[in-house]
Amino acid sequence: MKNITKLTTAALLGALALGVVAPIANANTEPEKEVTGKGVIRFDQSNPEIPEVTPPGKDEPEIDEPGINPDKGALMIVSVTDLDFDTHSIPVGNADREYFAKPFTTKETGTEKDVTMAHFVRYMDIRADGQQNHHSITAQLTSPFTHETNTNSTLEGASIIYNDISILPVTPTPTAQVPQTGVKTSVEISDEPVEIVNNNQDADGGRGLFDLVFGYDENDNYDNYDSVSLKVPAAVNMQEGVYTGEVTWTIGDAR
Repeated sequence: MKNITKLTTAALLGALALGVVAPIANANTEPEKEVTGKGVIRFDQSNPEIPEVTPPGKDEPEIDEPGINPDKGALMIVSVTDLDFDTHSIPVGNADREYFAKPFTTKETGTEKDVTMAHFVRYMDIRADGQQNHHSITAQLTSPFTHETNTNSTLEGASIIYNDISILPVTPTPTAQVPQTGVKTSVEISDEPVEIVNNNQDADGGRGLFDLVFGYDENDNYDNYDSVSLKVPAAVNMQEGVYTGEVTWTIGDAR
């Protein structure tokens, strides 16, 4: 029995001894070799992703109007609400008149439920070229208010007044990116372009999706909305019927 024990022990010691010596005898002297693989990703701003339109200052609900501008780009006006100045009696006597626009009302997408809000212009500056996102926004009455059937009858000299102007971020734009300078609180526009936003002084703000809002109420109380109005000079002789005009909004580089 002792011999078996000694043999077994000797065999184990021999194996251990060989295990120590073997790596030296069979060592690989070739240096390690590395192969590097690369990953690549590309970003294209020619067809930017634009979230569905919602009331200003809110993430929901999605609304049917205003529609999204099909002419997409990294710097663009996304949507503009149409103005409705309601129906009024033809005035008697010579006096300037001011007519207030009704708050904007549209339908919640999918439910047909009425949604009422302040008028707004949604715009975007997501240029990612390493420079500051400085932009300007102008408005111009590019088509005078003209009678629906008698095109010779216009509200000559009429102008639109926008008051209580503010800028709100649209999700997912962080609040910190909202332009803080160069934003007028009130403007009157006519047939010459008027600059409303010029955030050329902002060092970090201006990149994202924003609503330029006229008379925003966080409590959605628009019963006495008076932030957009149409001013008509006394000399205008109005004709019974519908007058329609057009306002053009333009965004441009202000670097």
